[in-house]
Amino acid sequence: EDFILTPENTSTVAEICRRLDGLPLAIELAAARIKVAPPSTLLARLETRLPLLTGGGRDLPARQQTMRDTIAWSYDLLTPDERILYRRLAVFVGGCTLDAADAVANARGDLGIDVFDGIASLLDKSLLRQENGPDGRPRFLMLETVREYGLAQLAANDEEIWVRQRHADHYVAVIEAATPVPRWPFAMERVRLIDAERDNLRATLTWLLRTDDIDRYLRLATRLFPLWTPIGTFGEGRRVLEQGLAHGNPIPTDLRALALSLVGTLAGLQGDGER
Repeated sequence: EDFILTPENTSTVAEICRRLDGLPLAIELAAARIKVAPPSTLLARLETRLPLLTGGGRDLPARQQTMRDTIAWSYDLLTPDERILYRRLAVFVGGCTLDAADAVANARGDLGIDVFDGIASLLDKSLLRQENGPDGRPRFLMLETVREYGLAQLAANDEEIWVRQRHADHYVAVIEAATPVPRWPFAMERVRLIDAERDNLRATLTWLLRTDDIDRYLRLATRLFPLWTPIGTFGEGRRVLEQGLAHGNPIPTDLRALALSLVGTLAGLQGDGER
């Protein structure tokens, strides 16, 4: 109750609200922590949101005591098939198209509901939201707090590994079909696809590196040149490509040559002539 908004802490408070997706309950629960942690400390600890957001008013219903309980309450109200769909959709970063949702969430054909109908239900229950992507197609997204709970449920149900693998398989296939040969200039359709899926593509690269699938990692990374060419991402592109090149696994000569040439191009764009 003694907290005062000042010019010094305004930007930190605004970032806390942004990280909490503007959710009133999440902000209320975070504000209760100001008594023991200043805004800068609170922001640093929001990397994992849900365990921190406890301590709601004791006169509130139990489902509102914590963000985890609030989301768990909504989750428990879903049908069993809706729960499966929800937690599998949590693997997507930055949302997904309907086609991607169907390819990943129902990859085993074990979902007892139509994916479109399931997504419509999750939208009605505010566990998903819909936006138009950079390519103009509808995308279905989760707030980060909601997505985090879904990922926890994915792991708790022993589905995380195969769902993440299917997620990676899907995006590798999509990009390889759209970019059979890396070249410049890029077709705008290809650029829009990469722009719409940039977060999912980064997650795919992380998974492929984690699972030592270096051939596919470099094949994907070399096809994402439009992702690395805007000013400010040259360094990210170099890091991604060099991680694959330095991994130690044998790399086909043509793929190694292509990756090295793109590293050289990005180094040149950064003014690093020596590299």
